[in-house]
Amino acid sequence: MSLAFEYLEQVNCTLSAVSRESDSIEKAAGKIADAYIAGNTIYVFGCTHSAILAEDVFYRAGAPAFWRPLWGPGMSIATTPGFLTSAVEHNEDIGKAVIGCSQLKKGDVIVVISTSGKNAAPVAVASEAQKRGAELIIITSSNYRSQKGNHSSIANLWHFEESAVIIDNHVPCGDASVSVAGNIPMGPVSTIIGSYIMHSISALAVEKIVAAGLTAPVFLSSNAPGGAEHNEKLLSEQKMRDAFLLP
Repeated sequence: MSLAFEYLEQVNCTLSAVSRESDSIEKAAGKIADAYIAGNTIYVFGCTHSAILAEDVFYRAGAPAFWRPLWGPGMSIATTPGFLTSAVEHNEDIGKAVIGCSQLKKGDVIVVISTSGKNAAPVAVASEAQKRGAELIIITSSNYRSQKGNHSSIANLWHFEESAVIIDNHVPCGDASVSVAGNIPMGPVSTIIGSYIMHSISALAVEKIVAAGLTAPVFLSSNAPGGAEHNEKLLSEQKMRDAFLLP
């Protein structure tokens, strides 16, 4: 068996495990649809490689226009030296400040993504968001459930199991699915699996929004016929202009 095929099998195996999360994914989509219909805001937060998943649904062809990423300082691997992002995601105070400096309010929804679920920044974001009365959705892995992170009082994101919707991404501890040259762990799956979960939530939420009689707020590819015109129409709404255009 080739290494590439083995990697593909591991990805498919993890996706198969995620299929058991359909109830949680459906519940998350329902909370997002209800919040959108009520005129509230839908936020998403992640650090380092989890931040890629926030980027993946923002201003994306085939994705809803309602996603509002909370961009934490120093948390994007694209704009910050790698080791510094690790230091930042361990910082509880920065996590608190992300919510403290946001407009998140009661009735809004926030999706917090952290495969390990044990870094202090995303744990603090989840905790502070709940204090504001926001609906909390978490994407994390049960393979880290017994591990304690560096938040001052909360072990990991599974602390919120009774008060939030948690979607288990089933990513293995260490985020490596194949062994190269006998003993080198490689083949991360968290981004692939996380993208599937986020876009599944998005599609289900839009389905519910349309069923409620509203127009689907979905971006199309500007490279496809009619896409640019469709997107310009979306951006004619002031709320959309505030989110996607320069001040």
